[in-house]
Order: sequence, then structure tokens, then C-alpha cells
Amino acid sequence: MRLPSPFLPLRRATLAAALGAAIALPAAAQQRPIEIQMWMGLTGQGGELLTRFGEDFNKTQNEYRVVVSFKGQYPEQRAAAVAAFRAGNPPHIMQMFDAGSGDMMQAKGAVVPVSEVFKRAGLQFNPADFIAPARGYYGLPNGDLLSMPFNVSTTVLFYNKDAFRKAGLDPNKPPQTWPQLIDAAKKIRSTNAAACGYTTTWMAWVMLEQFASRHNIAFGTQGNGRGGLDASLQLANNKVLERQLQTLVDMQKDKSFDYGGRSNDAAAKFISGECAMLTQSSGGLGAITQGAKFEFGTAQLPHWPDVKGAPYATTIGGASLWVFNAPNRSQAEFRGVAQFLNFLRSDKVMTEWAKTTGFLPATNSAFKAMQDEGFFAKNPGRDVPILSLINAAKGENTNGYRFGRWTEIRDVFHEEVEKALQGAQTPADALRNTERRGNALLRAFERTAG
Repeated sequence: MRLPSPFLPLRRATLAAALGAAIALPAAAQQRPIEIQMWMGLTGQGGELLTRFGEDFNKTQNEYRVVVSFKGQYPEQRAAAVAAFRAGNPPHIMQMFDAGSGDMMQAKGAVVPVSEVFKRAGLQFNPADFIAPARGYYGLPNGDLLSMPFNVSTTVLFYNKDAFRKAGLDPNKPPQTWPQLIDAAKKIRSTNAAACGYTTTWMAWVMLEQFASRHNIAFGTQGNGRGGLDASLQLANNKVLERQLQTLVDMQKDKSFDYGGRSNDAAAKFISGECAMLTQSSGGLGAITQGAKFEFGTAQLPHWPDVKGAPYATTIGGASLWVFNAPNRSQAEFRGVAQFLNFLRSDKVMTEWAKTTGFLPATNSAFKAMQDEGFFAKNPGRDVPILSLINAAKGENTNGYRFGRWTEIRDVFHEEVEKALQGAQTPADALRNTERRGNALLRAFERTAG
């Protein structure tokens, strides 16, 4: 299999060369810690905590020094990593969001499967230690993991309980269906309980990927891309997706819905009190807790009650940790990578990460530890994403997707939906155009990767 085009120039950087026999180090070099570079895509509270984890690891030993750096949002970070890989000096570890997984999974010579890294280091590593949705998303058919799940999330609904009270709504009964959310948003606007009823972050992630999983909708062939490179998008004439986009178009008229942009900017509309409801990653909890001056609640992503079998489980989100290959990378470096990843997956780190940020504990033992100490009982709502991801009904289309060039396809979806929100085309046209343009990108990816 050929590598995707960004990695083609370095086909010679093979796994065998990078993970060969240990290189004997001069005595002077052995006295200096071996530097392990990790690139992350998080800012704010999550970025600060992940940086601290690197410092905490450094204090536990003196053979390695981990340096955690922010290199831009995930798409920008990936571009920087490709450039660094071409130059022969990529980071040892890169945190990459779920949308980039399809590209990374085809970069066979650019990345080292994390199961292999642990094996070479002589450290125990069992993929079954990770929660099922995470190991399913980042796993190989033989059960090994290509990357290590870390900041695991899914979409939830945050709602302003104070605004609900002001509008005469029950603050302890968040909307469970889209008709209920529409009614609540309109009542919030009619009573002026907030300037906006509802907004959403990450439009493509929430309104396409997570929405489709919630309703067990196939939006692509080959098991939403999981079955092969020749997958195609299937968006045209999907009446459930079309209705959802039309709902947002209609709700704009009285600001029952207010568009907040393609990424995470809409969160500020909720935190400020401008919008009373927000769909966002469960990992946004930390920022909301820090910034919101009102009582808020958490609920699962709403569903359309007339869709047979709904609500289904939402799908995995967040990011995982990928290990990069390099021509001159020593076995000692890979051993340090394994030791740091082993530190990050410990119950101590995983539970602190989940409690502080709102991301989910990625391992079964960390989840159990939080249950045993009564964390979820003491913090109502914190188990909502777990229930949505693990306990909800499973379907053939709730296991995520693996399309190449998905970050670009997301932008296509955003462009077409924005045209519909602006009245320049219908939601049906937006879906049809996304399918056409997205499939052109998939065929280009297929030519370079397959």
C-alpha cells in the first residue's frame, strides 16, 4: 500500500529502521536526559494540564525529558507534522483529533502502531484496558491499537438552568428530543430569557457525524468508510439530515438558533449567557465550569422520536496519541515514548484528566475508580457522556467513520451549510453538493493512498 501524498517522499523511513537494535550512547550523552517531543492541539485548561503531566513525568525519572508543545489547532498541527516528517524530524508523539484518523491510519510508514511501541519497550499493554468505543475506533482488525485513546469525548447538550427558570421551563427536565428543544428555544426567545435559544459548536461533528450516529444513519458506503478506501459519501436525499438542517434554517428567524461558526467559538455564546442551550464536546465542561456565572445542566444529544430505534449511541470524539516514525530515531527514544504513554494511561492521570476537563476516562479501570469513589454520584450529569457513548443502543452505523481527507470534507460541509443558512440554497442542495465535492476528495485520497 502506498502512503498518502504528504508522506510519499519519505517512504524509506521504515518501521524496521526506526525500531532496530539499540544504539550504544556515549557516556556523556547518557548523562543527559533523552528529549521526547510531544505536540498537542489543546489550549486553555486542557493544554495546561497536559503540559503539567509532561512535567510530572519528568520528575519521576531522569533518563527522559518530555517537552509538550502546542503547534496550533489540530489541522494546523497535522500540517506542521507532515512538514517535520518530510524533514526527517517529526515529533515523537502527536495528539490528533478523530477527524484526522483516516489519514493517519493510512500513513503506515509514518506512524508506529502504539501496540508495537509498547511491545518493543517490554511494557505490558492490553488494548482491552480501554473503553470499547475508543479501542474500536482506533483499533486494527487483529485487536492491536494504532494510537492510544486519550482525550475521549462525545457530544452533549449543555443548558442554562437559570434561563430555563426565567422562561418558565423546568430546569430539571432538559429536552430529550429535537421537537422539545425547538419548543424550549422558542419559549426562551418569546420570554426574552436569553438573546438566543440554542447554538452549536463544531457544526460538521455535531450535525453530521454525531447526529448520524444518534439516528443510526449511514452517511457513507463501506460502513462509513471503515471497510475500504473506495468508500463514497451518501448524503443526497437523506430526509432525516435534510430535516435537521431545515430546522436550523427555520430557527434562525427568531434567534431560536444562532450560528456560532465552524469550530468551538459558539461555546462563548453559552458561557456568556447569550444562548441558553449549546451542543458541544463533553470536554468543554471545564471551560464552562470556569466561565459560566449561572447554574447549568448536562443532557444527551437530542434525537428525532419518529426515527425508528432512536436514540442510538453517539460516537467517539476527542483525540488520540500517535507515535511518529523517523529515520534516525533510536530504540531508546521509543522506549521513552512507551514509558510516557504508560504514565498517561495510569489511573492517577486518567482520573485527574477526566475530573478536571470533562473528557471521559479512556480506560475501564479509571472509569471504575471514579465510580468506586462515588464521583458520578456526587457530580450529577458527569456520567451523561458515558451513558450516551456506552449504554445507549448500538447500531451498524454507531461505530464512527474512517474517511480520508475528512478535515477538508468537513470544511466542504461547512461551506455548503452556511450557504443554506444564508438562504443561498436549500438544505437538500447543501447535502447534494457536499456529497459531490466530498466524493471528489475521497477519490483523490484513494489514488494517493491505495
